[in-house]
Amino acid sequence: MIQLKLKSEMTQYKNPNYWFLLLSALVMIAIGVASYFIPEKIPLSANNLPIKLYRLNYGVLALMALLSNSLVIVRSYLIVTGWIMIFFVVSTWVHFPIAGMFEFTKQDNILHSNIGVISIFIGVIYGESSDPEKSL
Repeated sequence: MIQLKLKSEMTQYKNPNYWFLLLSALVMIAIGVASYFIPEKIPLSANNLPIKLYRLNYGVLALMALLSNSLVIVRSYLIVTGWIMIFFVVSTWVHFPIAGMFEFTKQDNILHSNIGVISIFIGVIYGESSDPEKSL
């Protein structure tokens, strides 16, 4: 019984949802921390405090979702934050008030559109297992 439980815990980490959320969390935390220490030296380090806080909060909440050890929470987090990032990109095109508050740059839009679209895709496509016979 214990051996079966350990095996099921190990198979959930074969799911791309966990790996992409971990990767995107580390990228967002790295960019957020780097923007405090080397401002304006890298293209994604904005002077704007709300962007820095958004990236750090995204990473911390993503790590909390990963520690929950629940595929439903991880998939939900990917899908919801993916749509939020797509909203950020669209808000700069349509000039919503939130775009003025965050002051997104072209590099921010590229990062958010890529992570957002991939998050939605992976969160929707990959279900309970990464086994092709069980998915879809």
